[in-house]
Amino acid sequence: MYSYLFEILILVTALSVDAFAAGFVYGVSKIKVPFLSVTIVTGISGLILAASLLAGNLVSSLLPGNVTGYFSFLLLFVLGLTKLFDRSRHDEAETADKNKDAVLSPTEALTLGAALSIDSLAAGIGAGIPVSCIFAAFVSSLFVGALAILLGSFLGGLISSRCRSNLCWVSGVLLILLAFMKLL
Repeated sequence: MYSYLFEILILVTALSVDAFAAGFVYGVSKIKVPFLSVTIVTGISGLILAASLLAGNLVSSLLPGNVTGYFSFLLLFVLGLTKLFDRSRHDEAETADKNKDAVLSPTEALTLGAALSIDSLAAGIGAGIPVSCIFAAFVSSLFVGALAILLGSFLGGLISSRCRSNLCWVSGVLLILLAFMKLL
């Protein structure tokens, strides 16, 4: 299990960059993100990641050993390339506060959680993390995701008048790194 901790950390960090960016946008926009909403967003992402890791184990059990590594590489690499050039997540965060009350409500958090979980679905299937490590990945996803949203919101509030950078490309780089680790 310990040999997979580094991979789990890279995976959940890559998947949390969008959450950081969303939190940053909320901070810049002066939208408060209550702890309940953070819990909903990270809970959805964590559950989707755990389910997709289980699905990935099922798929890998049906494929010959050497094909599994290439399959994982291909999925993570394509997702990483997509993330590298995708700038739409910034817009998702800006439009999540539907009722314009400057607070991300639990209902709005459900929508954001679903949008941020799409990457977890694909990355989890391709990650190749064994079943024995799925709980560790789930818990790591919860903590790193919550930290990313809260830190992003805090920093966005501090920097709100200076810049509005899109950090989605960072998760692409991390997913591509994870993809190449699958070939080792």
